[in-house]
Amino acid sequence: MSRKILSLEIREESIAAVLLDSSFKGSLLEMQGYFPIPAGKEGNEGVKKALQAIVETFKPSGATCVLGIPATIVSVRNLSVPFHDIKKIRQILPFELEPTLPIPVEDLIFDFEAVKHDKQQNLLTFSVEKTEIQRYLDLLEAVHLRPAVIMPGGYAAARFISTMTNDSGDFLFIDTGEGNHTIYAVCSGHVRMVRTLPVASDGNPVTRNLETTLKRTFIALQENLGIGFNPSAVFSAGPQAPLLTTGNGSSTLLDVPVKSIDGLRTFPRLKGSLDTQDWQSGHLDIALALALMETETVAGVNFSTERSTIQHYWSEYRKNIILTAALIALALVTALGVQILAVNAKQQRLAELDRQIESVFRSTFPEVTRVVNPLQQMQIKIKEAGDGSIGFNLTGARVRVIDILNALSQQIPSSADVKVKRMVAGTDNVVLSGNTDTFNTVDDIKGRLEEADLFKSVTISSADLEKSGNRVRFKLKLDF
Repeated sequence: MSRKILSLEIREESIAAVLLDSSFKGSLLEMQGYFPIPAGKEGNEGVKKALQAIVETFKPSGATCVLGIPATIVSVRNLSVPFHDIKKIRQILPFELEPTLPIPVEDLIFDFEAVKHDKQQNLLTFSVEKTEIQRYLDLLEAVHLRPAVIMPGGYAAARFISTMTNDSGDFLFIDTGEGNHTIYAVCSGHVRMVRTLPVASDGNPVTRNLETTLKRTFIALQENLGIGFNPSAVFSAGPQAPLLTTGNGSSTLLDVPVKSIDGLRTFPRLKGSLDTQDWQSGHLDIALALALMETETVAGVNFSTERSTIQHYWSEYRKNIILTAALIALALVTALGVQILAVNAKQQRLAELDRQIESVFRSTFPEVTRVVNPLQQMQIKIKEAGDGSIGFNLTGARVRVIDILNALSQQIPSSADVKVKRMVAGTDNVVLSGNTDTFNTVDDIKGRLEEADLFKSVTISSADLEKSGNRVRFKLKLDF
């Protein structure tokens, strides 16, 4: 199942838009565009006009909207807390930030990126005024868009670049604007520092004050938070990126070459034509990073009032989800194990019964040397025997011998101390001779045999003690 992602990177003078069709196999670029905000419009009219042009061009009905806002309206702070519970951190965050903020915390929306360090969490907190977020929500609502994700555009680019690097080395990402550059310092895949610095008056922040300010910032990070930062790469994007990346790529910052972020366009799971003139301008790369953050479910901050993205749900309820998943997995494994054991037990029981059937068959019919299906072969043998010796009729008799034996075995209990020594069958009766322990047992056997439907009457022909005096001889006549 696929879904469409519309990413919008809003700046003071323009809006960059990218539309992706995302599925399990990857993402396909459907449309892209760079829309300047009309000059001379009062208030939000220019932004509204640009958004209307985007909707008319892209027709993004049903698409998930991801919004990138300017970093200049976002306040960033570094904090440390002595526990790791994300829900608890979110609860105490306003109280920790309140002394450092110029406006009341109830007027702000907060989010943060957390990094575990020893027994505490190092936080990079982001806060923005609710009125600013509401302004963008109203503008998007006017064109029937509702953003599921709201974050600084440059932050999205820095986070996604960290997922594409082959190593865990530190790097800088610089989002260049018309009057300010926003610097993102990334350590081991996490954004650890954000600073917005004004562009030097002569348009050359690298040689004027950018390097000096960054060095001071890195020293402060080391001393105050214990974050050692030594960048091995510098990336740049935005409308003033040419100030940092010259045509021959020879510009450096902190003695490290500055590169563009056009490597985003070669992301393996991204398909489509990304070598057009629009892309070569570099104006669309941050919008692309915003879209890829959503399609690849890369965790990051989110100022959306709905807070419905997968990343935020995972970060806030991760422990509960993991515990529930583990319990479900354990229950499934246990149930599967019980079923497997039950099946194995049944198979073993069936195998044992098969061995017993084969053993009975071989002992009953030793002349059979080839046993294939002992049950079926035994049924055939019994049928053959039933037509022959086992079910024969006595000459002139109305009862089969097998029926007589069956009646005797049914009526005389196995617990009785009786030994039958002789049985003589006639045409209308059978004489049974043997011995037992007492005269009462003889009477009991007589009574039991009279209950059999096969015999009309049972008579004790004789009953006396043997010479030893320990046993009673008896002779019974059973009439049919």
